[in-house]
Amino acid sequence: MFKHKILVVDDKPENTFSLESMLSAENCEILTAANGNEALRIAYTESLSLILLDVQMPGMDGFEVAQILKENSKTKDVPIIFVTAINKDISFVVKALKGGAVDYLYKPLDIEFTRAKVSAVLRMYETQAELNRKNAELQNTNSEKNYYLGVAAHDLRGPLGHIKMFSEYLIDELDGKIDAEQKEYLAIINKSSGFLLRLVDNLLDISKIEAGELKLNHQEVDFSEFLREQISLANPHAQRKNIAFQFNPYQGTMSLECDPMHISQVVNNILTNAVKFSAQGTTVTVTNELEGENVVVHITDQGQGIPADELPTIFNAFQKHRLKAPKAKKAPAWV
Repeated sequence: MFKHKILVVDDKPENTFSLESMLSAENCEILTAANGNEALRIAYTESLSLILLDVQMPGMDGFEVAQILKENSKTKDVPIIFVTAINKDISFVVKALKGGAVDYLYKPLDIEFTRAKVSAVLRMYETQAELNRKNAELQNTNSEKNYYLGVAAHDLRGPLGHIKMFSEYLIDELDGKIDAEQKEYLAIINKSSGFLLRLVDNLLDISKIEAGELKLNHQEVDFSEFLREQISLANPHAQRKNIAFQFNPYQGTMSLECDPMHISQVVNNILTNAVKFSAQGTTVTVTNELEGENVVVHITDQGQGIPADELPTIFNAFQKHRLKAPKAKKAPAWV
């Protein structure tokens, strides 16, 4: 069974003896120090769960000892309870708490009260230690996740690169031998495979965001043309459901500095969902406009919409809603 180590710091032996007796039932190992320097030496060499620190000591007082302990990486998280017999003024309490104490006790010490406070702090220490352990496990799991993401990205890059390369080859070799629609489909395959390659290259973005290391590639883009290109990528899927895109571009120049890769992920996702959850023969309207210094994009479909009670959760990670894609209409059976 784990045994807590408590350091009692007091220049009077009778006080340390008294505290040792009070805490004997707490399943703790009691270490003692008669001055600040001795307390620091023990704190730096032992794994302490709690320090009971007298305020008034010759040489280095309790506040100075606490300050040094809080500046050291090994001891900064060890809880400190100040013990004093000289001052019950609120200003002392404030100074004690600002000095890093989690609590304070006044002499003469009451046995039950002292034991209760020590037990409460030790429970807090155990809880914090458990949280630290679980946090370390989560960090390890996160590192493993990043490793497997890297492996997945590496494995996906090869076949996607081949799709892009051969689509470019077909575009060049079949020029003049295929009709405009077939040529458009090849161009879409090429663009989509390039888009997927960029997605794979950014597969670790979440990990980079968590670590504060995500770097955005800002470029100046004609945002109306950018939206037109995103619509063209989603259009073949829309045509299969006889869904039309109606694009109302901003009347004027709309130059925007952004990371087009990340913005395209967002726009493409919304356009795809708009088509997926719309009935056949409907329209998806895309409009971009300026509101002050902000660029606003409206993507409006004629689908069922998200239930009102689920709207507050739409930006939660991996959130799913009670939506069903409309079923394709069956052709009538002729007898």
